[in-house]
Amino acid sequence: MNEQKKPDTVILIISSDQPFRSKLHDNLLLQGFSVFEAASQADALAVIEKQPVEIVFLDIERMPVIEMDIVNYLRTRRQAEIVVLTTIDEIEEATNALKNGAAFYLVKPIKFTDLKSVLDKLSVRIDRSREVVALEQRFLTDLMAGSPAMEKVLKFAMKIAPTASTVLISGESGTGKEFFARIIHRMSQRPDGRFVPMNCGAIQDTLFESELFGHRKGSFTGADRDKAGLVEEAHLGTLFLDEVGELSPSAQVKLLRFLQEREFRRVGETSSRTVDVRIIAASNKDLTTLVEQKKFREDLFYRLNVFNLHLPPLRERKETIPNLIRIFVHRDNEIFNKHVATISKNAEGILAAYDYPGNVRELENILEHAIVLAEGGEITERDLPEFMFRNRLLLSAPRAEALSPAGVRTLAEIERDHIALALKLTGFNYTDASKKLGISRSTLWRKIKEYKIELK
Repeated sequence: MNEQKKPDTVILIISSDQPFRSKLHDNLLLQGFSVFEAASQADALAVIEKQPVEIVFLDIERMPVIEMDIVNYLRTRRQAEIVVLTTIDEIEEATNALKNGAAFYLVKPIKFTDLKSVLDKLSVRIDRSREVVALEQRFLTDLMAGSPAMEKVLKFAMKIAPTASTVLISGESGTGKEFFARIIHRMSQRPDGRFVPMNCGAIQDTLFESELFGHRKGSFTGADRDKAGLVEEAHLGTLFLDEVGELSPSAQVKLLRFLQEREFRRVGETSSRTVDVRIIAASNKDLTTLVEQKKFREDLFYRLNVFNLHLPPLRERKETIPNLIRIFVHRDNEIFNKHVATISKNAEGILAAYDYPGNVRELENILEHAIVLAEGGEITERDLPEFMFRNRLLLSAPRAEALSPAGVRTLAEIERDHIALALKLTGFNYTDASKKLGISRSTLWRKIKEYKIELK
């Protein structure tokens, strides 16, 4: 069987030393790499815009210090592995580059045995990264399979992920807004940066500015030390603003100012700071309605709504339920040291028919409940939460004319069959059956005797 050929690793050499650059270029070509050259930062950026560069050799000899910012850019925006080339006199600059995200440094003149060793290590790292991305994409594709609506959402998310644009995710509570925000972060150009969530509805208005931007020691009562805010924690990563529709008018103004300027001041400070952070916001409220009601600033809405990702509720994408069940069962088996392998047909039917007002989060909680209670390696209807049976007919009403010469069944006949099926579905567990029917155990026994229901 023919193995699929791995794509060549793309390398960029940035050096103002043309003879050295050419020599390194030829050596790398002989090792089977695709190689591009750049004599300056401007030339390098032009190459990067056209090529998915994976390894960068950055020669800092005679390079202006200001150009060291390119290390941050290459690492966070382009996910490139960086090898700094330096001289003995510039070891300090090389060390700073390592702190900014470079992987290795080599001292000129370079020993090509050292060069090969570094390339071998980086090639392994790149292969693993490619495998992780491929596995993630396969997992997500399988997860959404069968649901055209979710396949469309996933395709759109993967398309906007590599950009630095702000994204607004909308949908009911529990639809998976944070899950998709994390997907966008993982598939972005800054996956090594932190993903920092902030629940806007859980922070008091008086603490919003301090939480978001940080504060200086002594700036207010209780500020006993300098504290960085969430925007600084998310530097070179993603800040996820959950339930952004809950922000007060004053908090909306402060957030808008930051989004416009990308600058902020810690509470109690007079100088501004800057960060490089991507914003993903989410809301279970219709922000356009809030804008119309003058409860949410229109200018802030447009700042957040550069790309809109709407997640349909689970009741509108039930095709994904079997895959979600498999994921949650596998996870909960690990967490609770269980060995559930199957789900009974009756339990499957109940799970499929339920409307999930709490969406994916509710399904997750239902399965945790079932996994904990399950015995013998199978989830049965007895293991499902009681509320799933409330106001639910266990037996669908048959055609009346088919069951009675008069065309109408008596209530007693319907009640008898209803109780009989409840007993069957609960494995003749009288306590469970009485709970699911909403009657006492003594009433259940009285009805069994009254209707002469056969017991097993």
